[in-house]
Amino acid sequence: MSKKYKAILFDYDGTLIDTNQRIIDSWDHMYFKHFGGHITGDEVKWTFGIVLRDAIAEEMRRRGHTDVDVDELVASYREYQIPVCATPAPPFEGVVETLKELKARGAKLAIVTSRGRNTCEAGLKEYGMLDCFDCIVAAESTDIHKPLPEPVLIALRELDIAPEDALMVGDSIFDLQCGNNAGCDSCFVTWSYATSLKTAQAEGHPTIVIDTPQQLLDLV
Repeated sequence: MSKKYKAILFDYDGTLIDTNQRIIDSWDHMYFKHFGGHITGDEVKWTFGIVLRDAIAEEMRRRGHTDVDVDELVASYREYQIPVCATPAPPFEGVVETLKELKARGAKLAIVTSRGRNTCEAGLKEYGMLDCFDCIVAAESTDIHKPLPEPVLIALRELDIAPEDALMVGDSIFDLQCGNNAGCDSCFVTWSYATSLKTAQAEGHPTIVIDTPQQLLDLV
C-alpha cells in the first residue's frame, strides 16, 4: 500500500503550468537584445526551478559575460513577457481536475515556486485553481531558495504539517532537493521538459515518479 500524505506541495512552472516555451522564448529575447545571439532551451533548462535573477547571473558567468548589469537583463527578460503573458500559460492535462479532487478529499495543498507571487496567482486564478491552495510560497517569500529547504519549511509551517506527512512535487532537481532537504518525500513528474528521468533519479533522488497528475490521487 502506498504511503498516504496529509499535504502535497507543488512547484508551479513545468509541473502544474506549461510555461516551458514561454520561458525559453524570454531567454532568447533577452540574449538577442543584449548580445546579438540566440539561446536554446537545452542550454538554459538547467535554470528551471531557481530564481530568475540568480539563473541569469550564473548563465552569463558561464558564457563569459562578466561585465553585465544583471538587473537590466532581468528587465529585458520580463519585458518580453508583458504582451506574451497577458493570458497565462495553460495547465498540463489533468492538473485542474486532480487538484480539485485532492482538495475535496481533504488534502492540504501549497505552491512552492521560484516565480513571483503576482504572476503565479494570476495563472492559478485564470484556470480556476487559486482556491485549491492553502498557501503560496513564492520568490519574494524568502531570501533562501531552492534547493535549500527554506521554501518548503515555510509552507509546512503555514500548513501546520510535519515534513514526514508532506510530499513535494516538481519537475526539476531543485524541487526534489528542496523537498528532500526539508525532510519531505519528493515526487518527480515526467511530463515536463526541464529534467530527464535519469538525471532526476541520479541528482534529485525522488521518492516517487509519476507520469500523470491523476496518480497523486492514490497518495492521499
